[in-house]
Amino acid sequence: MKKLILLAIIFGSTLTIAQNNLFKNISTTDQYQLYKQAYDKNNDGLYEISGKGYVVKFETKYLSTGEGYIIKSFIQNEGDKKGKVHELMNAATSRDYTCNGYPFESMMKSRYSKTGFVSIGNYIFKITGVSKNGTSFSNIDDVYIKVDLSSTKKAEAEKMPKKKKKKLSFFKQLKALKNKAKSNSRNFGPEHKVLEGENLDKLITDYLVVMKSKQDGRTTKQKQSDKNIINAKKNEEQKIKQYNDSVRATPEHQDLQRRIKRNEANYQAAKAQNSVTLRNKGSRTIYVGTSGSANKGTEIRSGATASWNCDQDAYIMIETIKGSTYSYRSSKTKVYTANSGCGNTVNVR
Repeated sequence: MKKLILLAIIFGSTLTIAQNNLFKNISTTDQYQLYKQAYDKNNDGLYEISGKGYVVKFETKYLSTGEGYIIKSFIQNEGDKKGKVHELMNAATSRDYTCNGYPFESMMKSRYSKTGFVSIGNYIFKITGVSKNGTSFSNIDDVYIKVDLSSTKKAEAEKMPKKKKKKLSFFKQLKALKNKAKSNSRNFGPEHKVLEGENLDKLITDYLVVMKSKQDGRTTKQKQSDKNIINAKKNEEQKIKQYNDSVRATPEHQDLQRRIKRNEANYQAAKAQNSVTLRNKGSRTIYVGTSGSANKGTEIRSGATASWNCDQDAYIMIETIKGSTYSYRSSKTKVYTANSGCGNTVNVR
């Protein structure tokens, strides 16, 4: 009964929504207009959709067993960017993207960022804060609206030269320009207008809930599709491992690793030669620094050691207190002479 009620809610929407799965609903022949901002000012599910971006065309790919696993979009405008990839999601090879619930898959989801791509009717939504069971979300990031080609042709026709009109007065021209600017600022077409009048929180959530109920009612045979995607991911990871293993087994790679180890050993040896170890043989903690230094210096506790730059003299630091202010200065007591103990340990008393 609950399923029937949810279906009635969605089909009672002002939008005509078919209960298609994700890959079936995304058009690979039409173009989509991207809007990068969706703002619910009054928290009532009614979003102001703006930030007009690229026009894109989607491409989908399927496993040999029939499950969709790649969603890719290509830029269709913007000059030199035309034809370049805008979005790429791969549920079979990426460790991030997942898609399940076949043949009633409702979204391509990112496990790390908790974003999801949902396709409903003539729209594709990028939602954020997706719940673990995939039936709720917190916000809408991007909206893709299928481009109405008839509207595009109409817009192109309007650009054609028209008959010369009677010249308007300056004030009437100014008013006409203001009206045109106001109209164009929100004139994104009928599909956009319909979407802004729809409760998108309810629309998307109801769709996800209905699709989840279908997923929960799948047969054992239908559930095999999810396993096919998992197996494809495992096979890809195995191929990557085999390739990496084959590279590691080559003489060139093994020689590279030997040279890396040798270089590291040489570096550590050179580093040791450029430093001296100072051991505090006294009963109290001391601080050593360079001549004229006003810093606290290097702390060496009783019986402990510290590394010191081999080519610098080291002096005992003296601490002075004025009120609540501590200050330091190097004393005349030299405990190490530059370049006298490189790579060795020098006792300090």
